[in-house]
Amino acid sequence: MNRIRVTLMATLLAILAACATPPPQTPAPAAPPRDLLVELGDAEAAGDHDAMLSLAHALLADPATDDALTLDLADLLAREGDTQGALAAYQGVADKEAAAPEPDWARLINLEGRMAEIAAAAGDTSTASVHTGRAVELVTQHLGIDHPRLAPLLAFAKANGLDMPAIAMAGGFATLEDMELALADSIERGRDTGAAMPSGRRLSPRVFGEEPDFDLVKVFYGTDRAPDPGELLMVDGKPVLDARTYYGSERGKLETGTVIVSVPRNRSLGEIPKPSVLRFDVRPDPARHVIVGDMKIHPDMEAFVREMKLELAKSKRREIFVFIHGYNTKFDAGIERTAQLSVDLEVDGATAFYSWPSAGSLFGYKADRSQITEEAVKDLEDFLLILADKTGAERISVVAHSMGNEFLTLALEQMTRDRPGEKLFNEVIFASPDVDADDFIERVSAIDSLADDFTLYASSKDRALQASRRFNGTGRRAGDSAEPVLLPVLNTIDTSAVSDGGLGHSDIFGGAFTDFQAILWLSLEPDQRCLLGRREEGNAVAWVLGSPRTEFCDQKAFSTAMTTMRRVGVEESAFVLSEQAAEAQSLGSPDAPLWQSALRIVQWLGVAGRFMPETTAAPQ
Repeated sequence: MNRIRVTLMATLLAILAACATPPPQTPAPAAPPRDLLVELGDAEAAGDHDAMLSLAHALLADPATDDALTLDLADLLAREGDTQGALAAYQGVADKEAAAPEPDWARLINLEGRMAEIAAAAGDTSTASVHTGRAVELVTQHLGIDHPRLAPLLAFAKANGLDMPAIAMAGGFATLEDMELALADSIERGRDTGAAMPSGRRLSPRVFGEEPDFDLVKVFYGTDRAPDPGELLMVDGKPVLDARTYYGSERGKLETGTVIVSVPRNRSLGEIPKPSVLRFDVRPDPARHVIVGDMKIHPDMEAFVREMKLELAKSKRREIFVFIHGYNTKFDAGIERTAQLSVDLEVDGATAFYSWPSAGSLFGYKADRSQITEEAVKDLEDFLLILADKTGAERISVVAHSMGNEFLTLALEQMTRDRPGEKLFNEVIFASPDVDADDFIERVSAIDSLADDFTLYASSKDRALQASRRFNGTGRRAGDSAEPVLLPVLNTIDTSAVSDGGLGHSDIFGGAFTDFQAILWLSLEPDQRCLLGRREEGNAVAWVLGSPRTEFCDQKAFSTAMTTMRRVGVEESAFVLSEQAAEAQSLGSPDAPLWQSALRIVQWLGVAGRFMPETTAAPQ
């Protein structure tokens, strides 16, 4: 009995002890790590000056901050009045570039020019003169004294009262008069109206009487960026304008103009080249590097239309290619990309660029999104309708990249309401769209009448779109092919397998470029492009780059076939390719299989015209 009592007492004491002991505490969830980039974007959107400076300096002190972000931060410091901090950041990047085994002198020109602008804005003309002198020296040494890049630098120096004798000496000019002549020569070509230009996109400058290794491309533009030009130099009653600095990140009225850009001929498709000592290319020149030159503004829309008609009149195809940039893009960077695309796509007509007021800043995501307004969408709609209605173009293709698709899809949706049932464009391409997928589906589903074809390029490896969720907190993006957007009106191309290994946000300029050409050049449907494999998704089809449907269709052969069809015409392409294949085979050339594969692609398409005689034709 006593044993039972003892047992009961022990059990009771154990129960009481358990009740008295507090339950184990669940550890509080760890606070998420700070995202200084997102915080800086919030501070900028809120206009919090002190927070912006503090966060900018914290990011500059972070060893993980790369050069691109460093320059964005430096520009923010300059805007917020920390001139010395801005100059120090720029100088650090410039010093690192100059000390690199493969220094990019073209980039150094822009870095020196930007430091001059920052110093001049702060009233430090002495420092501004030094940096302008260095930039002018690099231009005269590596680009030539008659290159269009010289004019904006010298015009900036004169307009801001800098030390012109010192700049002339740094640039290697014997006298101020020699430098003035160089300025006038550079301005003369930048202001070319196009009436005297040869047919096509090339305007050959004078380079000691030799045929140049680069094209001077005229890029037409429309923009609703507000001008932020600073002091301007007037020559013959007209201002000398710098495409790098003229337009800011605030919204203004819609205006148009042209920019002359030099684009090298000897480079890979889609490439905006950098120098390499491995190619004995230690000094950049316009034969190897994309360089933005002088610009002009049209006085009214009638002048824009008139000049574009002149450009189209010199072409055979009378086509217009339109490019709309994405997030984090400054005006001049978008002009560069458009010029490069113009050359690589062999645009036979006019190339147009549309620029909305992106802050051109990695941490300016929210600032860029704030530009998506009804008024901004109307500006883009008006610009595209002018091209469609007034230029007399026979073919218009429109391409938007990244956040630019927000503007384009909204503008097209509005056009459908304003112009129901009208077909205004040939090809419309949505490249890596940073648009909420549900919004994208709703808008694109309603616009099928506006163009012959709509194409979406998407990737599951697009790190930029994955990062966009950090900034806006929304769900999947239309450019993410992990859960692809599939619509009857839309051809969806999954580029994951050919992503460039970087952010994966520019496949259209890289691994997907050959497929992109086939669309713009020949309007080939996906089932006509043997580079694409089929992937069934329920009742719909996603097309996959990197899974060719034939054994003879690789990137190089497909590119050869498409380029031949573009240049000599569809009917003549089979004859030309069979001729090349036969010649290569007779010579034992290693290129013989390439020509044979390209010929088989043309045959596979079912568009082959005449061939070489049977006795000499390449074996099939």
